[in-house]
Amino acid sequence: MLNQFTNIKKLFFLGIAVASTKVMLLLFAYFFDAEIYNQFNQIYYTASIIILFGSLGFNIAVTRLNISFKLVYVAVAINSILVYLLLQIVSSPFNNFYEIASILLYSIFISITGIFVFHLLFSGRYKDYVLLTLLYSALHILIIPAILFLKGSLFTVLPVISLLWFIIGFPKYIKQNDSSVKLFGEFYKIGISAFVINSAVSLALAADNYFVNHFFALEIANSYTFAWGLTAPMFYIGVIIEQFLFSEANPSKSNILKRGLVLSTAFVIIYAVTVLVVINLFPSLLPESVNYSYVLNIATLMISGYSLYIIFHFPVNAYLFKSLGTEKQKSISIIFSIIIFAFVILYGTIMQGVIEINYLWLLIITWSYIFTLLITKVLIMFRKPAEEELLTPVSEITNLEP
Repeated sequence: MLNQFTNIKKLFFLGIAVASTKVMLLLFAYFFDAEIYNQFNQIYYTASIIILFGSLGFNIAVTRLNISFKLVYVAVAINSILVYLLLQIVSSPFNNFYEIASILLYSIFISITGIFVFHLLFSGRYKDYVLLTLLYSALHILIIPAILFLKGSLFTVLPVISLLWFIIGFPKYIKQNDSSVKLFGEFYKIGISAFVINSAVSLALAADNYFVNHFFALEIANSYTFAWGLTAPMFYIGVIIEQFLFSEANPSKSNILKRGLVLSTAFVIIYAVTVLVVINLFPSLLPESVNYSYVLNIATLMISGYSLYIIFHFPVNAYLFKSLGTEKQKSISIIFSIIIFAFVILYGTIMQGVIEINYLWLLIITWSYIFTLLITKVLIMFRKPAEEELLTPVSEITNLEP
């Protein structure tokens, strides 16, 4: 009974922490006008792509290797700069040096802190993880008074916030000390493998919002981003459940999958129905910076499509990293790399204007991509190794012709 209460408490606090990161994004639509809201989204989703590649699965790698903090910092900085250079070549999101430096500093410090905050969670220190995640959200909410009352610039406020999060969290980090060059290579190897598996979907979601906010008309861009803000908590519900499964010390293999599927199905359905009912019955609750009709249509599409994916993805992912060996992970990462490469080429083609799409086709492309990844992962995870198939008893082989 006590153990069950502890699990419920843990799930509750993880939920509060993760949900806070999305609530602060929704608040900006209510406090900022359409132009500032769009500028924030342009910066935030540009940084999201940089953070995604800057972190490069290093949150998993630091749990496997005794690597020094300095090497982690160098790896993140190198990745972040290279990714932004590529973005600049492909789509030129920003052209002012001060703005570019601001986004890079924000991305680097958020990436590093995020890596070590996850390390705390993975090591069972979920209370520290919750406190630092809540701090992340609280610091970002300070953007509102900084812009409205102090007339600050987003390009000034954001790097300051990321630096504060890094400094305050630093004493809590799990410090390691090996700084050998050989370890640096292994760190990248593990990080890339984890990145391909864990961040393949995040790549699509970040690219999706990046594209919308840089290339769509202001009204559609703001409405799409706000609709995503309403939809994204379903992913965070999945993340909470995945983190809950990760934090269990000695879980049963079967329980990971069963418990994860039950929890994700229940919470996702409850959330999806609640949001759609509220949007339909209380349109006045939406901010003036968005268009109600667009938000209603886009949110309905997003919630319908993503809910099915979320129900299965997060329990399956927790099962993969908690219960299966690294050989399965390597096989998945190889196939995922091919799928990601094809997706990147497609998005690059769209950004160059070769293919013109609306928000519906953008969603269809994203759904096709993430469900391809999910189905591929499941097939590889539950495929029997060749040696097991060879050892299958004759009594289990059926439907053989004489």
